[in-house]
Amino acid sequence: MATPPNVLLIVVDACRPDYLSPYANRDGGGGANGAGDASGADDASGTDDASGTDGAIDESGAVDARTPAIESLAEEGTVFRRAISAAPWTLPSVTSALTGLRPAEHGATSRQFAMRRGETVTRQLSASGYECVHLSPKTWIGDWLPQGRGFDRVEEFTGPRHRYFDGGADVRRLSAGVERGPEWYATVLRRALRSDSPLLSLANVAAYRAGEATGDVWLDDLRASERAAERADDCFDDLSADDRPFFAYAHLMDPHLPFYVPEEFRSDVRPPGCADYEAEVEWLQELMDDLWAIRLGERRLDDDERTFLRARYADEVRHADRAVGRILDSLERHGHADDTVVIFASDHGEHLGEAYDEWQSGKYGGRTPLDHQTSIRFPLVRVPLIVRRPGAQGETRDALVQTHDVAATIRDVAGLDHDPARSLLDHDGREVAAAEYSGVVPSHPPEGVRDERLFAPRRTAIAGDWKLDAVGDRLRARRIDWAANATDGAAFGDVPDDRLAALGRGLAEVGVDPALLADELTDAADRAFDPGDFGDGTAFGDGRAAGDRRQGDDDVAVDERDEMPTAVEENLQDLGYL
Repeated sequence: MATPPNVLLIVVDACRPDYLSPYANRDGGGGANGAGDASGADDASGTDDASGTDGAIDESGAVDARTPAIESLAEEGTVFRRAISAAPWTLPSVTSALTGLRPAEHGATSRQFAMRRGETVTRQLSASGYECVHLSPKTWIGDWLPQGRGFDRVEEFTGPRHRYFDGGADVRRLSAGVERGPEWYATVLRRALRSDSPLLSLANVAAYRAGEATGDVWLDDLRASERAAERADDCFDDLSADDRPFFAYAHLMDPHLPFYVPEEFRSDVRPPGCADYEAEVEWLQELMDDLWAIRLGERRLDDDERTFLRARYADEVRHADRAVGRILDSLERHGHADDTVVIFASDHGEHLGEAYDEWQSGKYGGRTPLDHQTSIRFPLVRVPLIVRRPGAQGETRDALVQTHDVAATIRDVAGLDHDPARSLLDHDGREVAAAEYSGVVPSHPPEGVRDERLFAPRRTAIAGDWKLDAVGDRLRARRIDWAANATDGAAFGDVPDDRLAALGRGLAEVGVDPALLADELTDAADRAFDPGDFGDGTAFGDGRAAGDRRQGDDDVAVDERDEMPTAVEENLQDLGYL
């Protein structure tokens, strides 16, 4: 029997398609415009001149997206222009991609990190003879959770170092909740002396501050993607001596917040009031401290701040593109390219300060969200997705697909049982796509930050050029502009009957009560809907209602390793989750 192809899955975290040249150049626009709401996004203006730098923001606020490695991959692969993530953040989204299940099915959400149902492609591939390798940033998907287990080899790479000497306290813990200045030093000294290993803790502080002074701390963060490419090269070299096919999953953290970018990729733009890069790093640190206020609309980003963030995000994307290119070059150099199916995707998108009102009534006031929490807007759920098969011709498809179709695709490549209708190798597209968000992790907001909006469940459905959101028990309709990666507000009556019914079915699939949908849409759209228009309540195909599927029936054993390790917690704190 012929050996099945290798599979390389590259996930670039928080990557928007409108900042990638295969999408920006083929969607008909002039690149990313940073808008997520066609009617509400302010024009970005006041940018420093960056016309000489690739990826810079131009005078209109658009990004000249140039990602040559991903463009080259797209020229030889299938570009899915209408790909939707199963969730707007990493843990549930990647678990869905590895299992083929929605978050409510596999159970890994902000309420419960460990998957409770289903089986990952990693375990299935390993059982069928594949060598499985994980290039891991040591964050949400690691062997501390069942969805991160089953790999034969794990190569970890992380960002800046905060513990140089084992046994000493981590600098982030010593300085938690304290702003820079004399108080910072006094607090860190006091906490270090009270720690289990005072001398080692003080040594960690001294090494960290020395690294900040020389820039090595931030350079260490910048090197993370480069280290991932180096690890990939080592793995592909070793795999050349193995007769087994391999599955390699590489997860790159660029362009995730905070936006630290190597000098050669920095466009000529600074945050307001910052004269140099050292001041920019301090500004970014303060921005990370303000994330919860930004999420709640208590701090709004102004035009100059949004312009800077969009430019630096574009720089980060180009930096990630170089790492992707090096990984693909290594694949070629070690003789694997002709035998490997490459899948490129993101786990979710990113907010970059788009201007929103929470509801048309303005009940909550406007927000300029940043990152990918407390939202299920279009810029978060639309993602890039490219599949390259050896010998196949490049093409662009408008079929509506989802990132958890990746699992069926991998199973298809490996010759394992799969749903043919969900394999991206021959996908006719879905009638409706859906995504879900269970709110922020209850333990993540800092002390004193408690607000109903942080924990409200959010769900969305997409069909054609229409989007229907359910936030709590309220619905809103949006019209999608795919070329602009944006949406505009719409009345329910504007949505064609067949699309509205499909959107309702999509929301029912992710747990919205069909009776609620019928009542709300009948009243709002002045049309008669019946709960049966949105399905029979068996959203997950096993004869039980969606709500029932969320309860019990665990088939993944609980393990003592499912508790978050300290190193993972520290990395997530750097990324703004904690």
